[in-house]
Amino acid sequence: MQALKKIPQAAFSTAVWSTSFVWMGAVAATWGITGIFVPPRRTHNYIGGPGMAAVLKFTLSDVDVHYHPRFDPERRSIFVQNHVNLLDAHIACKSIPHAFCGLMNAWQFKIPIYGWIMKLADGIAVPKGDGRFRVVADAAKDRAAKGISILTFPEAHRTLDGKVREFKKGVFLIAKMAGLPVVPLAVYGMRDLMQKGSLLVKPAKIKVLVGPQFETEGLKSHELNALIAKVHRIVSDFAERGEMPTDELIDAPLTKELTARLEADLAERRAAEAAEAEAESAAE
Repeated sequence: MQALKKIPQAAFSTAVWSTSFVWMGAVAATWGITGIFVPPRRTHNYIGGPGMAAVLKFTLSDVDVHYHPRFDPERRSIFVQNHVNLLDAHIACKSIPHAFCGLMNAWQFKIPIYGWIMKLADGIAVPKGDGRFRVVADAAKDRAAKGISILTFPEAHRTLDGKVREFKKGVFLIAKMAGLPVVPLAVYGMRDLMQKGSLLVKPAKIKVLVGPQFETEGLKSHELNALIAKVHRIVSDFAERGEMPTDELIDAPLTKELTARLEADLAERRAAEAAEAEAESAAE
């Protein structure tokens, strides 16, 4: 009976994916042809960006993007987004108001259509081995000089339960080495659209927060740790609860005390959520 209930959703999902792949192929072809005459970064806002963002319309989802008053749309930055499903990059295309590229493993460039688009966008491949942070930082600095921002997913993996995972430090080290600011890009409602491990899609109401730029250049080790904790808090509060960041949090000094407080708050929240989930399970 449960399987029968999913038949309409499966049919809708099949239509969405079929249309999306044809559409993305057309966008990639158009972008590639125009790229012979004009650098893709200059046509991002006319072809690549809106073309990829249009996939969200095929899902019949409503996407509302809020830009923090302190966000500078003209400044190239490293965007830090929570990772939920295969359509996350399309949200970025809808939200980032200028050309950007992705930071990804080298093998992802070999994926048909997706990999071609990443190459057109001047994506950055993450190499293996020692010294990879410097290599990626130099590449990020090069992209910024060309007018291209960088999109990253510091959790490294998509969420399984809707909770924002721990942020890897590498993204922030790269930002510091490149002398680029980081921008929280938090997305609420994406798990209602689609979940990891499933290709089933259903219309959802999605909200996006593009936060202010946070400086990284010249930060000491403990200050960088505090920045990671701060950005994680901003992203997790919005992605999990739809809560906007307070000025107090945004302006909080990057101290060891801030790191300790935010980490303690997060641990307390996770413990409370676990207890609530256990109680609900016992009641069933």
